[in-house]
Amino acid sequence: MKGTDVLVLGGSGTGKTHYAGQLLGRMRHDRSSRLRVRLGGVDDLSKLEEILTCLEEGQAAGHTPAETWTGIRCELETDDGTAVVLEWPEYAGERLFAIVDHRMMPDEWRESARSASGWLLFIRPSTLKLYEDLLVRPTDVKPQHSDSPVAIVDGAGWDDRARYVELLQMFLFAAGQSTCEPIEVPRLAVVFSCWDELNGAQSTPERLLAERLPLLNAFIRSTWRDEAWSAWGLSSLGRALRNDEPDQEFRTLGPENFGYVLRPGATTQDRDLTSPVAWLLGV
Repeated sequence: MKGTDVLVLGGSGTGKTHYAGQLLGRMRHDRSSRLRVRLGGVDDLSKLEEILTCLEEGQAAGHTPAETWTGIRCELETDDGTAVVLEWPEYAGERLFAIVDHRMMPDEWRESARSASGWLLFIRPSTLKLYEDLLVRPTDVKPQHSDSPVAIVDGAGWDDRARYVELLQMFLFAAGQSTCEPIEVPRLAVVFSCWDELNGAQSTPERLLAERLPLLNAFIRSTWRDEAWSAWGLSSLGRALRNDEPDQEFRTLGPENFGYVLRPGATTQDRDLTSPVAWLLGV
């Protein structure tokens, strides 16, 4: 692999911030995790202090300001003692989709796309914007969301089935990656966040990708090697927290006892939140 950086891609409200806080907490305190923070291995933990403090108080962390672009550099250690480096960028999710909307990519995104050996794509299923089309609604049926006899297509926003494909295509172009042959690097992990909002759905992450985002599913399968991409389910907190009222059980037991992932092909919960990152880093 060409490096040890992980590029985190996720829109607004997809849970990147909470996952960052939980991930660092796991790596610092859970000795059973596949990745651990080396002693003195975080250059600026102050960037995570607010997140960690909020979670320890049983409250949700705040939204990342739109002008923010920061990074947290961590020196990690694997089970066999191998040293790796994780650089986790922190940014407002609105900035990511502005790239697609405005057809322009800032320099920091270009550099991250080129240097990262793994991309972590956050998608929150409950907030997907999916428009009706002829595959799901016959032409003689009036749209269910409208009382008007005239069918009007709102061109102000992207359908997420197309938007995520366009997003990945732009980042592949910025990274100088050809799609003439299946891609091996960067590896891609699609993470369906806030899995607890699916109300116990018995579905594997791959099945959810195929059902909710078939265009994205087809694009990924035709662009990446089979062993170079994976789909995960994630609930960083295991439940929804509020900003104004603490969850007493969460506060008492501590954030380290909450949250889970669903590994590729699985429907059961796994408490090792470091697994998607460990897979991207090949450890």
